[in-house]
Amino acid sequence: MKQYLNQQYFLNSSAAIFGFAGRIFKQALRQICLFGLLTLFAVVLPFGASSAEHSELNQLTVKGQVKLSSGAETSPEGLDVVLLKFVLSPEGEVTPAGPQDRVKTKNGGKFEFLKVEQDLRAGYQLGTRVEGELYSSKIFFMKAGETLIETNIIIPGISTAVEKLETTQVSLVIESGLGAVTVTEVLVFSNSTADKIDSSTRPLVQKLPAGIENFRMMDSKSVNSMEHLLEENVLKISYIFPRGSTQIIYQYILPAWFGGLEINREFEHSLDVVGVFTPIERLQIKSDQLSFSGKQSLNETTFLSWKSKASASNQLNFKISNVPTTSLQYAGVSVIILVLLFSTVVLFYRLRLTKKNENKVAL
Repeated sequence: MKQYLNQQYFLNSSAAIFGFAGRIFKQALRQICLFGLLTLFAVVLPFGASSAEHSELNQLTVKGQVKLSSGAETSPEGLDVVLLKFVLSPEGEVTPAGPQDRVKTKNGGKFEFLKVEQDLRAGYQLGTRVEGELYSSKIFFMKAGETLIETNIIIPGISTAVEKLETTQVSLVIESGLGAVTVTEVLVFSNSTADKIDSSTRPLVQKLPAGIENFRMMDSKSVNSMEHLLEENVLKISYIFPRGSTQIIYQYILPAWFGGLEINREFEHSLDVVGVFTPIERLQIKSDQLSFSGKQSLNETTFLSWKSKASASNQLNFKISNVPTTSLQYAGVSVIILVLLFSTVVLFYRLRLTKKNENKVAL
């Protein structure tokens, strides 16, 4: 009986000890969990808040306005404005990274891009289309710490001030043909005004050399079609010149006689912007108004180049020789010589016959 009581006491004591230990373990586990949660709130959450704050610091707003000229028929509202991004390629070339966002203009042509991600190494530009033509803002860059960038897209007006167009370069490219030369004229005009210039009412006039043949304007990819009128050797060009530089290219043929010809070209400006080019080892060009300026490579072809000397004259005269001659020209000369010989023989016999008749009458 005593032994049984001792066993019961031992079991009760063991149960009490294990129960107490279990309670201690549970309390310790709760403290560990609580400490872990406190650590999570103290470390992880501030880090997340810092990341969100850092992300917001890397975003900014780009806003501006599409400003139309008074003569524009399109409303500035509802236009699509695109934010474009440009980056440097590994080869060092500027390449477009594609549109970053697109919005529509609101009242007065105003627009706004929100939460634009900053890239301090990229360039950005705004673009829109008005009346079928593309217009863009100046390229801008983002700076560290900026939160707002304001830039506008200016849509120019149209004026008729043709006299404000400046001829910055004229190139005469002369290539030999059989019994003729092909002249390609490349004219570069600069419009430094704030408006486009329409020459439809006051066409640009170019006085070409006399005797030109097979004139043609080179293809233009511009939206505004270029119209021209050729009256004998006077060319009139009607076109809406945008701001900046515009290039006009046309071509014609000048016949040569027995390997040579002379070109007289009159300009509406000084000759200091005029250059003459011809492929190497083909034609020979001579003029007191031109000075040889060396060789240049154009489209994998080496050209000899000349620059006009400073002069008060606006007329350029030069001679071209070594033009391949057609056999037809020599045939024509042969025919002329034969006709002259035949005429000489006929005249000789006619005079002789006349003299004989005179002698008979005298007898």
